[in-house]
Amino acid sequence: MTNRLIKLIQNGVNDPVVAGYQILAKICPQAFTKKFIRQCSDAGLSRPAFVLSFDCDTSKDIEVVGDVHKRLTDMGIMPIYAVPGQLLKQGADEYGALAADGAEFINHGEAVHSVFHEDQNVYESSFFYDQLSREIIKEDIVKGDESIRNVLGVVPKGFRTPHFGTFQSDEDLVFLHKILMDLGYTYSTSTSPLIGVRWGLGNRRYGLPEIPVTGCPDHPLRILDSWSFRYAQGRRLNELDYLEQAQ
Repeated sequence: MTNRLIKLIQNGVNDPVVAGYQILAKICPQAFTKKFIRQCSDAGLSRPAFVLSFDCDTSKDIEVVGDVHKRLTDMGIMPIYAVPGQLLKQGADEYGALAADGAEFINHGEAVHSVFHEDQNVYESSFFYDQLSREIIKEDIVKGDESIRNVLGVVPKGFRTPHFGTFQSDEDLVFLHKILMDLGYTYSTSTSPLIGVRWGLGNRRYGLPEIPVTGCPDHPLRILDSWSFRYAQGRRLNELDYLEQAQ
């Protein structure tokens, strides 16, 4: 019995609805696309709307973010950036220029939670919220908020949890949203595609509107990001698959 099958069975025991979605995603991904379109319509979207966001989790991002930003803005695309406070301070000049150009920055916590080992071409992740005390989590969120205000001179409106896929229980998200509401935020984008499929886009189940990250057309519960297709350990998909899903 494979680890994947064991996990699926465990999920089914803990939450049969989740297990059902996981099975459906394998055998009929088109059903998720149809539901997503209905949700967009229910949310009041009369035409396709795309939001591109970057989690800039390593110091290496500081070296290239300016060039990437220019290429996108030249095409009429203004990205949103989620940068840990410690890296925001380290790249204050680079990220400050992006903010001055009109880019939105959302709170991504204070602590650095990913290190890229270039010699091995791998990322080492740390500081998972589901492994931390509530006190440490709250402190990380508040300090991340302060860093954006102090470094960029702007007031953040939204938040994204570090390694958000691991901090997804109802209890976790209600706790998170209470902190964000106290800070005066207007939204969170801290959940996986599964939350969006189950509860809808911009759902207020946890307090504030929660905007889940979108899944892939052929893999609706998998996030369309470079981590999943290039760096994740044990991945079955690659860069060509990424391009296919993006197209």
